[in-house]
This record gives sequence, C-alpha cells and structure tokens, in this order.
Amino acid sequence: MTSTLTRTVRVGILGFGTVGSGAYRMLQDNRDAILRRVGVPFEVTKIGIRDTAKPRQLPAEMFTTDLTSIVDDPAIEVVLELIGGVDPAAELVERALRNGKHVVTANKELIAKHGARLISLAKSKGLDLHYEAAVGGGIPLVQPLKHQLAGNDVLKMMGILNGTTNYILTKMQREGADFADVLAEAQAKGYAEADPTNDVDGFDTMYKISVLASIAFHKHLPVEGVYREGIRGVSLLDMQYADALGYTIKFLAIVDAIAEDTILARVHPTLIPKTHPLASVNDVYNALYLHGDFVGDLMFSGRGAGSDPTASAVVGDLLDVGRNIAGGGSGSAIPFDEEPLKTCPIDDLRTAFYLRLVVQDRPKVLGIIATEFGEHDVSLAAMEMKTLDESRGEIVFLTHPCLEKNFRELLVGLKQSGVVEEVCSSIRVVS
Repeated sequence: MTSTLTRTVRVGILGFGTVGSGAYRMLQDNRDAILRRVGVPFEVTKIGIRDTAKPRQLPAEMFTTDLTSIVDDPAIEVVLELIGGVDPAAELVERALRNGKHVVTANKELIAKHGARLISLAKSKGLDLHYEAAVGGGIPLVQPLKHQLAGNDVLKMMGILNGTTNYILTKMQREGADFADVLAEAQAKGYAEADPTNDVDGFDTMYKISVLASIAFHKHLPVEGVYREGIRGVSLLDMQYADALGYTIKFLAIVDAIAEDTILARVHPTLIPKTHPLASVNDVYNALYLHGDFVGDLMFSGRGAGSDPTASAVVGDLLDVGRNIAGGGSGSAIPFDEEPLKTCPIDDLRTAFYLRLVVQDRPKVLGIIATEFGEHDVSLAAMEMKTLDESRGEIVFLTHPCLEKNFRELLVGLKQSGVVEEVCSSIRVVS
C-alpha cells in the first residue's frame, strides 16, 4: 500500500492499565505488519498515568501524570482515551478535539452520556472520534451498524453485553451454585471487580446498549431512557425451574422499535428459550442479536471483554484514523444525532412473565389466585406446583404476554390476597 504520508503519526495514551498496555504492545509487536497494511507508521510518544512509582518496562520519560499536557501537545495527532469513567475523561476528550486531535476511546460511559455532543464537536472540527472498543470489546459492532446495516430499519436488538454477568449466570446454571458463591469466586479470579455494582446491577450493560441503540436508530438514546434491573435477584431455584420449562436465564439488553423515532429500551434478567441463538452464548462471551427490515436476523458474538480483545478494537480504530490521516480526510461521519430518541416507559411493555410464589396450602387458594389474574387481565400459559411443608406450597407460573403495568398491579393484588406468603421472583420472558 502506498501512502503520501512521509511522517510518523504520533500517539498519546491516557491510561496504561491492561487495555492501554495491551494496545501499546500490539502496536510494537505488529509494527511492520501495520505499516504494510495501513501505510502509516505510528509512534507512541507520551503515556498518561496516575502512579509514577509503579515499575514500568518503558523509559521513564515516556510517562507523565499531567494528562492535560498530552492533549495539549502539538506534536501528538491522536489520543487514546483509556482511563474510563466520565471525570476527567470527558474534559480531556473535549480538550483534545478542540486542540485538533483525533480521539479513540474504549469508554462506554463517556460515549453513553456525552457521545452525541463529542461526536458533533469532532464533526465540526473535521476529526475522527472512534469508540468500537467501548461497546463490544473484540466484537465489531459499531462499524457494521454505522456502515453495512445503515440502510436497514432496525426493529429489534437483544444483547448479552457484559461478560462478568454472563459468566456468573453460566456458572450458576452449570454447577448449581448460588449467586453469592459464584460472585465471590469471580472476584477472586479477577473476572469481577471488588465492587461489582457496575456489572451486576446493569450499569455497564445500560451504557453499552445506549450507545448501540443510538447508532442503530440514528438518534441519541439517553441512559435515563433505559430501564435497568440487575441480576442480584436471580436464584438457583429460578434457574432450575426455567430449565425444566425449556428456558435459560440470560442478562439481556433489549430494544424494540415502537414507532418512528420511538423505542422501548430495557436491561434485565430474561427467560429465553433454549432454542434461541443467545441461549448458547456462555461464560465471558458476549453477543448482539438484531432484526433488520431487509437483512433479517443477524447475530454477532465473541469475547466481548478482556484486555486483549479490547486492545485489539482500540488498535483497529487507531488504524482507521491513520488511514484517514494518510488520505487527507476524516471518517467521522456522525452515527447519531444529538436529538434524543423518544422512549416508552417500562409500564408500556407487553411481554410474558415467569412468576414464583409461596402460598398457603389450603382450599380455594388456586381459585383466589386465578381471580387476581383475571381481574388484572393476565392469562396463564403454564403452571407447576410443589408442596414445601404441611402448610405451604410453591407455585410457578408462565403467563401469556400482558402489559407490564397490569402484571405489576397483579403482584400487589397477590400480596394483599391473604393466601400468598411471598412473591419470590418475577422475570420477564422472551418468546
């Protein structure tokens, strides 16, 4: 490949954890191949870190704790933002763009909360802002949505977008282990953070689906428009019942197109048929399943998390920037507008439900429960019962699709019925 570019593209890295160091290593190890394939030599000249006392294998003069100096350095053309979070990442990325630098980021929270504004700024400056690594790790999701699928109207998206939660649910299912035990093991192995809130309570998945939906539907989906519910309430017993009913439980992000520029977006545990393609996505693997009006059903899957897949996506974005620099242009065609999508509340959702109750074991209990179902316009598709002891029984229901609002009102009615001792769990079902 021949390039008119005779100089090296100088790169600054903000953050040198596993992803930053992995991206640097990939650039060094594959230097010759990258030059042949892209026609542009890259040189990392400065790396921003928090702790200079930590031993490094690179020359000390490459490192600085003054991150602003990197985004202000006139010799640096591309900034890799790999520190995560919003503060100070948002300020640094905006400053880099205002200083005329292209930016590559793996920061899903940044793009979910500030992406529309930053992408608009990049476009106004004729600069690239790439973020493939922010939503899929090593799975290419942004580019297909932005380019190959741009002519489709996306009607539905469903994704397993967090490797930690998928690992936990997979291990619970396979080994019959409780959530707390699997979480502790995942933390000991480094798969889950000491504070697992971001993963198990669904924030990470919420940020990712916000970005993906914004691209797919061409307008910004604010994180506030995504209903979120974590996996802490999923029990081993629910998994066993789901299995017996022909389902498995996955932690899904789901977006449905309701009308033009209107969607319903949600993140929560879901019963999904064992025959569905997403049901076989296990361990730390991620996947995005979507339906387009012309392309039909598609699924992208792979290692969605981890330092090497994410570093690979970062370097892939950097090489795209290099090609654009070599060609004298910019690839920052804006993938979504700042105008927000209209979102429906979760109460408007129409879906089936799994419900597990502990009830009193006495006459007319089923009749009382059936009356509550009928009064709230919720119909039954399946039911299983077992005796717990001489005074209590356990009942599991699968409903036909109904309004979320009606189902929530049903739960209130059941609690007040005088025969239900505990509403143990309720989980939405995808058919």
